[in-house]
Amino acid sequence: MPHSSSVANLSRFAVNMLTPPRRAWNPLVPSLSDRVAGKYAVITGASSGIGRELAVRLAAAGAVTIVVARREAELDRLVHEIENDGGAAHYVAADLSEEAGVNAVADTVLDRFGAPDLLVNNAGRSIMRPMAAAERRLHDYERTMRLNYLAGVGLMLRFLPGMRARGSGHIVHSSSVGVLTNLPEFSAYVGSKAALDAVMRIAEVESAADGITFTNVHLPLVATNMVSGDFEGYTRLSVDQAVDMMTDAIRRRPRSVDNPLGRAYSATRALAPAVAVRAASTAYRAR
Repeated sequence: MPHSSSVANLSRFAVNMLTPPRRAWNPLVPSLSDRVAGKYAVITGASSGIGRELAVRLAAAGAVTIVVARREAELDRLVHEIENDGGAAHYVAADLSEEAGVNAVADTVLDRFGAPDLLVNNAGRSIMRPMAAAERRLHDYERTMRLNYLAGVGLMLRFLPGMRARGSGHIVHSSSVGVLTNLPEFSAYVGSKAALDAVMRIAEVESAADGITFTNVHLPLVATNMVSGDFEGYTRLSVDQAVDMMTDAIRRRPRSVDNPLGRAYSATRALAPAVAVRAASTAYRAR
């Protein structure tokens, strides 16, 4: 039996090698400007991190960005930054963890702009805790479901009718590689992300004839405030690299955007599920 430190080091090496996204350049893929110039894009969780940088990128490409988060002062600064750079932006401050906040955002957007051309469900919260330590913490799962799942579903339900009537639209979910790799100690977070992944897939089936596309972006570790120090030694994407994955989704409109780690684990689990679970469990216990 290999020493636990050796197993941990080997696991860390494999994860780090497979974390950076890789995609061959394709001249046939539309540019970001081709996709979003003159279009209305709603981005949740836009006061910092991935959502903020994505809003800046989309505005620079010609989109009218509508940024959503709780922190009004941060949103106001972001809108001014975009406008000072020649872009167009508006903000809606609301708490998406409450149904009233979801409806307030939807009402404002629909009244002022109509159904957006692009919805990016990026708002989220993460909780790291093993299930063995969560016996009386059902509220952890309720909190993540309210923001990571129900907020996204609520906005989709409100915006999809207008997208259907127009015959076009794109909905992007800032999901997690943990959905593909069954990341230990993140059952509350990954469970909520997996739930929205599933709704996105069902919506795709129901909307296949309506000109609407849906993309789940399975992001790996990203250097944001959501990532704790428990992942020291593991490769993290920069915010710019994460936004590259998001803009790749917007340009190509695939069903999912995955990094090599997610693809490798998914393939292993499909072909040899027992091996995949045993390897992941061994690596987890060796940490």
